[in-house]
Amino acid sequence: MTKTWSVTDSMGNNHHITFQKGGFGGAKCIVDGDAYKMKSKNWVIWMADHQISIPGAECNLVVVGNKVRLAVNGTYLEDGTPYEPIRNIPMWVNIMTLLNLIIGWFMIGLLGVCITILGDLLTFNLCLKKKNSVALVVQILLLVFVIVGGYFIQKALGTF
Repeated sequence: MTKTWSVTDSMGNNHHITFQKGGFGGAKCIVDGDAYKMKSKNWVIWMADHQISIPGAECNLVVVGNKVRLAVNGTYLEDGTPYEPIRNIPMWVNIMTLLNLIIGWFMIGLLGVCITILGDLLTFNLCLKKKNSVALVVQILLLVFVIVGGYFIQKALGTF
């Protein structure tokens, strides 16, 4: 995935900013031919907020999953909304994600993993929108569903 922008600084000079995402999570930001390696802030979902300093303009390259946006002087170029730094996903979300995946796999199998992944995506989205309490409720409900649903499914199949 590659995305390119052209930014004009306060002195009228054009600068080319390119985001390239390589295989296995490797990504780099290229500013006027100089490459800078980017690193994710989370081990489950790819998140990065890379600050780019060019004369006369402060730029932030924000990546969350497959969504790549560039903010120049506090405003995103795509839609003109104000720039907000991305929030770190709380550690409890990562732990609950892993716990739900493991329990979902052992209780329901592949169906449990699929249901858990959908719930986890919702949880990450809620955390990025600063709705941590709702995300916690979603994770707890997901855990209860996987355990109780897994129990009844295994009982119905006669494997419990």
